[in-house]
Amino acid sequence: MSSFAGRMKEYPTISLDRFDRENLHARAYFLSHCHKDHMKGLKGPALKRKLQFSRTVRLYCSFVTKELLLSSPKYAFWEEYTVPLELESPTQISLVEETTGEKEDLVVTLLSAGHCPGSVMQVTPFQHHSAIHGFVLKFLFEGSQGTVLYTGDFRISAGDISRMEHLHSGSRVKDIQSIYLDSTFYDPRFYRIPTRETCLNGIMELVGNWISQSSYHVVWLNCKAAYGYEYLFTHLGKRFNTEIHVNNLTMFKKMPDILSYLTTNRRTQIHACRHPRSEDFFPSSRLPCGCTAADGTPLRIISIKPSTIWFGERTKKTNVIIKTGASSFRACFSFHSSFSELKDFLSYLQPVNIHPSVIPIGQTLAEVTNM
Repeated sequence: MSSFAGRMKEYPTISLDRFDRENLHARAYFLSHCHKDHMKGLKGPALKRKLQFSRTVRLYCSFVTKELLLSSPKYAFWEEYTVPLELESPTQISLVEETTGEKEDLVVTLLSAGHCPGSVMQVTPFQHHSAIHGFVLKFLFEGSQGTVLYTGDFRISAGDISRMEHLHSGSRVKDIQSIYLDSTFYDPRFYRIPTRETCLNGIMELVGNWISQSSYHVVWLNCKAAYGYEYLFTHLGKRFNTEIHVNNLTMFKKMPDILSYLTTNRRTQIHACRHPRSEDFFPSSRLPCGCTAADGTPLRIISIKPSTIWFGERTKKTNVIIKTGASSFRACFSFHSSFSELKDFLSYLQPVNIHPSVIPIGQTLAEVTNM
């Protein structure tokens, strides 16, 4: 859960992933992805009023994030104020103080964050006459106060950072003043988290063994968020030549690569439908959508709950799949970088300053900063 207040010390006239309180005075807004803890104030009446009377204030994000945002009627008013940016393409933005005409130029580059559809990183460096590059894990900002990387939520694998050209100037790493870091698992308990591929293979083996037994054998993926699991859905769809049942397709209507593996038809063997009540208390003997076999034969259902914290709290090393009940399983699956991945990431980039954007459970800001 992000605890980032929205402002960076180097560039205090912009706000990222926070749209209330002091952020109402920002000259520009940036949204890394559409998870609720990164959208506080985004539909607030005060921000709506500001937009109506401003000629220059805009919201910058990726094309996919824009589509996801505008798929909800609550955010439809943002359409004329949202500017999608291409990934890996440095873009100059002018930040204008409308009462005085004062202007500050900033170059921003979106970098892929590996967190969920549309998620990006942002970076900002010193302004030179030479070309300025950026890096998409979230946002890379480059301007008069130095290069700054805002990661938002991200998962980065070992070795990936060295291949990100926008974080390099020629053969050397750019001088980065500050990183605003997704520190969700900056905690030795999460020193190593199995790779996404390893976890995916474990889930696919379990799903395949179950649904191959008969057409009445069904899997429910107990996912906690409305989106973010598309990596899992698309790979399961490809592997088993099927579609995954979800509640709603609206948010994916302009994303054909994802949409082709999803359906609202309940007659499928893999479900990721959600129940209005907490899934933790939903009986695993039924599907949230209420689907039953057409001929009345009872369905054989197993539930798989993707988790990370639950695995980190185990005192002994475990497999990526653990049976927790007669028909329920936990599957290790993380959207956030492990402690060792974050250490490698920071060691490679060597920023002057590190600002944690998440305080792990049971820790303080001082403890995280000094780790």
